[in-house]
Amino acid sequence: MPDDPTLGEVIRTMQTLNARLDRFSAPEVYQFQHDQLLAEIREIQAARAAEKQAGEEKERQAADEKRAQEQRRQQDRRMVFTALVAPVLLLLLQLYLTARGAGS
Repeated sequence: MPDDPTLGEVIRTMQTLNARLDRFSAPEVYQFQHDQLLAEIREIQAARAAEKQAGEEKERQAADEKRAQEQRRQQDRRMVFTALVAPVLLLLLQLYLTARGAGS
């Protein structure tokens, strides 16, 4: 069988292959993977922080809305008093004063 490699050729091929594998450094691969993992963690943390900030903003908006509604209610109460109750009280006071003045 003339196509079979000799022992020397096999050894040389293995040495060449080992030399190629030695050039590929595992610490660099580890560092790259580590950097990628850290970048992914930072992205997740940033996304969580953004979600948290959005939730807090929604809570602030809801509280502001509630305060605004309460202010509108207070204004409505004042308007009802000034528009309805105060004129009625003034009318009653005027009638009372007129009745007292007419009786004296």
